[in-house]
Amino acid sequence: MRQAPPPTLYVLAFGSGLAALVYEGLWMRRFALLCGGGALASALTVAALFGGLGLGGLLGGRIRAARPARAWAALELIAALWALSMPWLIMLVEPWVLATGGLGPRALAVTALSLPPALALGATLPALARGLPDRGAITAVYTVNTIGAVVGVLLVPWVLLPLLGVVGAERLAAAVAIAVAWGAWGLPVEAGAEEAGPRRSASRRALAAAGLAGLISMALEVCWMRLAAALVGPSVYAFSMVLAVFLAGVAGGAALGRRLRHPAALPAALGLLGVSALLGAFTWGQAPVLLAAAYPVVGPGGMGLVELILAALTMGGAPVASGVVFARALDEAGGDDDAATGGLYGVNTLMGVVGSAGAGLWLIPAAGVQGATGAVATLAGLGAALLSRRPAWLVAPLALWALLPAWDGKLYAVGVYSRVSDLADHRPEAVRRFAEEGWTLRSYRDGLSAAVAVGQSDRTGNLWLSINGKVDASTGDDMPTQLLSGQLPARMSAGPADVLLVGLASGVTAGALLAEPGVERLTVVELEPEVVSASRLFDAVSGAPLDDPRVTLLVEDARAVLSRAGPRYDVIISEPSNPWITGVSNLFTLEYWRLGAARLQEGGVFCQWVQLYGLAPSELRTLVRTFTAVFPQAWLYETLPGADAILIGRLGDGPPPPLEPIAPRLGPAGLKRLAVGGQLNTDDRPWVELRAPRSLHYNTAPANEAALSAAEDK
Repeated sequence: MRQAPPPTLYVLAFGSGLAALVYEGLWMRRFALLCGGGALASALTVAALFGGLGLGGLLGGRIRAARPARAWAALELIAALWALSMPWLIMLVEPWVLATGGLGPRALAVTALSLPPALALGATLPALARGLPDRGAITAVYTVNTIGAVVGVLLVPWVLLPLLGVVGAERLAAAVAIAVAWGAWGLPVEAGAEEAGPRRSASRRALAAAGLAGLISMALEVCWMRLAAALVGPSVYAFSMVLAVFLAGVAGGAALGRRLRHPAALPAALGLLGVSALLGAFTWGQAPVLLAAAYPVVGPGGMGLVELILAALTMGGAPVASGVVFARALDEAGGDDDAATGGLYGVNTLMGVVGSAGAGLWLIPAAGVQGATGAVATLAGLGAALLSRRPAWLVAPLALWALLPAWDGKLYAVGVYSRVSDLADHRPEAVRRFAEEGWTLRSYRDGLSAAVAVGQSDRTGNLWLSINGKVDASTGDDMPTQLLSGQLPARMSAGPADVLLVGLASGVTAGALLAEPGVERLTVVELEPEVVSASRLFDAVSGAPLDDPRVTLLVEDARAVLSRAGPRYDVIISEPSNPWITGVSNLFTLEYWRLGAARLQEGGVFCQWVQLYGLAPSELRTLVRTFTAVFPQAWLYETLPGADAILIGRLGDGPPPPLEPIAPRLGPAGLKRLAVGGQLNTDDRPWVELRAPRSLHYNTAPANEAALSAAEDK
């Protein structure tokens, strides 16, 4: 008889989960830079990582080590050594990926980079299971391991990246894993005696439940991530909170599932997974109102806690049900402990890949976030009905879906999260009046990477475009910035024949560029296809630039475009959304601006939009220091006082900076003074992405104005 696991094993399991989620999260960042930040690249990365975990689970059940703890230690060591090698491995394949381009080489590169460590990580629990006394102990180790993963998810943005950067955090996670391997090597965990006869795998009922739970829960996680982006903003903190709440719920559910012994518990938990997800969806129409109502109580500094509570509320307890399903499936699996554990873990993870990719690439763009949630919740009900032979489990989610209020696009299109500090009245009725009255919603679509909306003021006719609730273009206050972002860099160039524009938005900047003398070719790069569709509503103002034969549209990630070989440009204009947004933040780093400089002609001009609101002076100084490190000859134009500025840098000689329609506020000497105290914003140390979200609810415009004034020539 196998002995109860020593307490040290649970400590090591915690460290294993912590380390795994830290460097898996960091690899996601690295692969996004290697492959581009588009939806296909993200889905590719998730599929490679989690597919490897699933295959590792299947293979781990076949490891027949006499000392299972030592097998676990060896697997941890393999993953840790791979994590330490990851920067050099990426450098090795990057030239080939950039030279070949296309989805195939990127898929091959990500798979080659992530499969070995993912296989090792996926095999750890199944390999260890052979030395554990029963399924209860296996579930306990799984629960503690998942709690460690929760801590790892939270440590990355709040602690590790600010203190150590990507490389340093990778090394620390690997060091923790190596310590886990060292501790596991000496554990007195031995395999029990082999039973005669063929090895038995898990029961079909258990495999079906685990697979369905993996598919449904991962599809729901994608839906909740997209909801969080529109509810609280797409920052690195919002995404880590959603993942942490999800994993914590799964861990709690797994612990609860150990205590539920009735045969009906497994299908009931699967049915409750769907029912809970829909009950959570009933709160979605109130969540922005609750967010605003909390602001006067907790202030800007307490909004993170409010966002965490809302994340848990909008999930409705579904992750807990998912954890119960896995625990009950494991308990009912039958067969050999290690083979059944590996099979269940592998099927659960592999089906999770299907759910994640299917929801992100197909279901959400086709049916919206709410429709996708209803569809997968109904699938959970169908699975529960088939496993229990009780149709009521299917009727319940169908009835809830039918009763669910229609998606309130207006409430999410205006981005209440970005306006709470500006509201004079935070009562629910006042917030709803602000969000829903006085304007018409012209369009709202959930795209591959974001929710894109177009609204129009009933009084002024102002047309505006928002992405995840953040207004990025309009025919009102934003017009000076949109026009000048095209006019000024074109006029600073000796001959703006070839121009690259990053970010289509309303198309007004593209139209302004095409109106400038000498522009012969304009390449527009836009990541989200729904933005391309939405821009058509601005054709009357923008001049329908996409219909101009001089324009080439690339629906792709801008860094991927700049990274591969291609033509050199006379002018590059980069006006993505705000630098605090995860993904967009990659377009405000030293490496990105170096890519742009490498694609400019001698005397070429690079123009970068920069916000002056919701951005602390320290982050503004960091952006300026980073930009001028690549373009020492640069000027700052304040296109919308207190709100928008553009940095224009030039390589080599050219015409003097234009003084019309506005003059630059700061020249090279002034920008040098402004940059004092700033840091270099890099892919390894993304200071602005980490710090700027904390300034979102503060009025930073006066402080930035003071910094600009102090840097001016006296």
